[in-house]
Amino acid sequence: MRKFNPTGQEFEIDPVCEMKVDPKNPPFQVVHKGRTYYFCSEVCKHLFERVPDQYVRIEEDKV
Repeated sequence: MRKFNPTGQEFEIDPVCEMKVDPKNPPFQVVHKGRTYYFCSEVCKHLFERVPDQYVRIEEDKV
């Protein structure tokens, strides 16, 4: 989910832990169903890869 902070800097939200991730220099990323998801850690990336639809569904419910 792409957002902006008060300074206008763009960031993405890690769908697993909800931390901010810089999309220009993400530690980890995964493409799922044509969309790129960004992660703060390998642990979050791994959890997402195990059950991606669970996290995608949670993210969609927040919108």
